[in-house]
This record gives sequence, C-alpha cells and structure tokens, in this order.
Amino acid sequence: MTFNPQTQLGNIAAVASETARMAEAFRRWPVAYWQRPTYCPGWLAADAVAHLATAGDFYAQVIAAGRRGAPELPWGARDAAGARAARAEAGKQLMAAGTAALVAGFEQGAAKLQEVLTSLRPDELSKVAWHPRGLTPIGNWIGMRLNELVIHDWDIRQPHEANAGLAPTVLAAMLTVLPEFHLQFLERRGTDGMDGVYGIQAGLASWAFTIRGTAVSYAAPPPARCDAWVSADADSLILLSMGRADVAAKRQSGALTITGNAAQGQQLCATLFRSL
Repeated sequence: MTFNPQTQLGNIAAVASETARMAEAFRRWPVAYWQRPTYCPGWLAADAVAHLATAGDFYAQVIAAGRRGAPELPWGARDAAGARAARAEAGKQLMAAGTAALVAGFEQGAAKLQEVLTSLRPDELSKVAWHPRGLTPIGNWIGMRLNELVIHDWDIRQPHEANAGLAPTVLAAMLTVLPEFHLQFLERRGTDGMDGVYGIQAGLASWAFTIRGTAVSYAAPPPARCDAWVSADADSLILLSMGRADVAAKRQSGALTITGNAAQGQQLCATLFRSL
C-alpha cells in the first residue's frame, strides 16, 4: 500500500521539532528523574532515552542501506538476534556513561537520522529497509520514528502526571501516520470474518479500510457509506492504537464511540486496539 509521499516527507519536520523538544526536556531533568519508572514494565526513564538514542542510529543505518537498494541489518549484524544484541550493548554503554552521555547519544543518533531523512526523495519512499518484522517501505519509517518519540515521551511522563496526554504539537502529524499502522495491524493480525467497510475518525481527520477476506485497502477520504464508524479524539485514538489505553474505559467515558454496525465496529476495535 502506497501512502501519500508528500505527507510522509512533510512529517520529517515534525520528527525534528519533537526531537528538539524532548532533548531540551532531558537536559532540564533533575538527576532523580532518570531513575523514575515509566509506563513500560521494567523500564526506567534512562532505559527509554537509551532506546530512543539507539533507535536513531538503527533507523539511519537501515534507511541508508534501503535507499541504495540493498537492505541490510544494522551494526553489521548477520541476523535479527545479532542486531538486537548490538543495540542492547550500545544502550548499555550509553547508560553506563551517565546522563550527559545519554542526552548526547540521543541528539547524535537523532542528527544522523535527520540527515538521512531530509535527503530522501519522493521516489525513494517506496524502497524497503530491513525491520525485524520484515522489509518495510522507507516512507513508513518516518512515521515510525515520529510515533516512537511521541509514545515514549508519554511513557516517561504517564506514571508521574495526572491525566497525562500526548504532546499537543504533534497530534495532527500523528493522525497522518496512524493509517499506516492500522494497515499493518490489520494485515498482520488477520481479518477473518471482517468483510466490510470501516471508517475511522478523529476530529477533522478520517479514513477507511475496505476488507475482503485477507485483502485490505485504504481510502482517504473515506467513502460515503461505511458499515461501521469508530470515532475518538486524537489523543485517545493514538493511545488506543499504540496499546496505551483501554477500549472499555474509553467507551464508558465517551471518548470512543462506535456507530453503524456495532458488532463490526467492536471487531475492528478488538483488532486495532490491543493493550501493551
């Protein structure tokens, strides 16, 4: 499925601005913040920042290889296990070097990635880069990085902020990325018994998926008639999609609504929205 390349390229600026915002926040953290627990089980804030730092380097390497037409694993690894081990070791070294090194590592990894992203051409976005789940179009990696920044920022803050929300400055960009994730989820998780047309809406943003057996097609704007509609505010839809919110709780609060065929809408929610 090819998404709009201009929209994907437009999100490179959102990646840069979110990176800068987060780096500034990290530099202001008191020492104690680095050892605070996050939403992710077993991760302290330092672990989350190390993950984001090594991801910048990881993304830069695989995208650069993919655009050359020769997808390869990062860090010279021979298999996925080797890539995971190399990334884990890089993160361990950053954390051992102290908090200043962690911030520097985050900024340096992000700078490498930003240099690659800003040089991408529209015709290169359909090329593929290596990912543990399979070869992935380069255009999708832009949204993957934005999502990683936005969600892990929330993960870090959520246990310590009442009613923590996503950074409001990136909600609009994230809504352009969500269809890419939703398509991946539907194709990977299976669509047996889901034939129909499903509309998804958050504010003024809306799109739809038509499902016929295992074939899933994307449309934006959605067709005039959908069998079921799933609607939510942007913050709720993103958190639900990334396994950070509960469907039942969002429906009870009114933040998530299903109209049209309720059974089909519920099945779509069960497929797209799965807890971490």
